[in-house]
Amino acid sequence: MADPKTVLSGLLTRAVEEVIVREHLEEMLASGRKLRVKFGIDPTAPDIHLGHTVPLRKLRQFQDAGHQAVLIIGDFTATIGDPSGRAALRPSLNKDQIKENMKNYLAEAGKVIDIKKTEIRHNSEWYKNKGNDFLMDLASKFTIARLLERDDFQKRLKDERDISLLEILYPILQGYDSFEVKADVELGGTDQKFNLLMGRKVQKRFGQAEQDILTVPLIEGLDGV
Repeated sequence: MADPKTVLSGLLTRAVEEVIVREHLEEMLASGRKLRVKFGIDPTAPDIHLGHTVPLRKLRQFQDAGHQAVLIIGDFTATIGDPSGRAALRPSLNKDQIKENMKNYLAEAGKVIDIKKTEIRHNSEWYKNKGNDFLMDLASKFTIARLLERDDFQKRLKDERDISLLEILYPILQGYDSFEVKADVELGGTDQKFNLLMGRKVQKRFGQAEQDILTVPLIEGLDGV
């Protein structure tokens, strides 16, 4: 049987860039509590790309350590598109395109994680029944000034490129996913740090304990980007 200290160290150090809040997560892991570990993918392309395998492998490590993996397919947030790392507006996708894109996602993710032991959620589950009152309440808890602090938006403002109001709402909506699934931990690439932190803020605004965050490195393409 693997040494618990070795397992804990591997979770927090192997292929990890940053842990927020490390001391708290170490305490949670040492307590023996079964944590809910969230990772989300928006079906904006027909296949899960190679970069997704890094956080998926980390999710599998948490699974193997006895924690509950929660995989969110962002079929609602995909209609907006994640602005992370984008220098321009992302083309909008309709429901048919999203449905077509995500049809192979579970089979592909299942090559890395144990799908049978994974809680699979689609964020359309909760958003399809939300009305204007919900959106107004959610949006009222945040300010434009704070949302525009993200590097992607600052670069676009400097280059006089457009930022849509939907893109500004994206990190709040992704963050609300963490509240819905009661995430204890969220995984993501380093480019997702702003969105992951927003999950903590949304949980706090709604009176829920803030998730810890674990970021993993991005895989560079052949062009070095």
